[in-house]
Amino acid sequence: MARRSANRPIDGPADDYYREEKPTGLLTRFVPDRLRHSGMYKWLLHLTRVFQFLSSVISLGIFSQRMYKVYRLVNSIKTRRGIAGSYGAVEGILAAAVLYTLIATLLGCIKKNSSPGPKWLRWLWVVLDILFVGAFIAVAVITSPSGGSAGPRHCYSATRSQEDQSNNVNGQTANANDDSCNLPWGTFLLAILSTLLHAITAAFHEVRDHHRKTKRAAAEEEMAMHGHAGVQPVAGNVRY
Repeated sequence: MARRSANRPIDGPADDYYREEKPTGLLTRFVPDRLRHSGMYKWLLHLTRVFQFLSSVISLGIFSQRMYKVYRLVNSIKTRRGIAGSYGAVEGILAAAVLYTLIATLLGCIKKNSSPGPKWLRWLWVVLDILFVGAFIAVAVITSPSGGSAGPRHCYSATRSQEDQSNNVNGQTANANDDSCNLPWGTFLLAILSTLLHAITAAFHEVRDHHRKTKRAAAEEEMAMHGHAGVQPVAGNVRY
């Protein structure tokens, strides 16, 4: 083992079985090594997770406020209780996004890594981020101001005349006096922002665990070299 260590290059790995682990994330491998191991890269990904959580929470709060008013107004007129399914779909997506980003943010703070866990869990984060990219695209379409079924132009009102109530209940007319009609604008814009943020965390991952393994391997290599150097004087005293 000592001879094999002596023939091994100084800058080689400390163990024969050590192999460089491929980074997770769709585009992480294309990031330069110096940038991947920098503090700026690490904090950028951590802030991205935090912004994902804040965007989801704010969007859920905005849309829930509008949904509550729609539910109250519509069910004060309709005999059959309930509102359009698009509102429930958006509410469900936003609630799931809040839960997911909260878990990812908390684990990131505990493990000090924006994508914590073993390799299989890191790829699970990638899959979930891709799914939320598609989910927030759907939210942006549903809350779109140009025709979205839960957008600003589909505004419910209970203050119109009796003959126009059918249109108001179905959300076909807008009420300029209702400030809550503009709330879906916030959900629409934040959905676009969340789409970009989840695309970033699906494409780029932190490689801090691998960097730590590399530093440990370098320390073990240095210890092995020092140990081998200590054996050489003993070998020189042998007489033939």
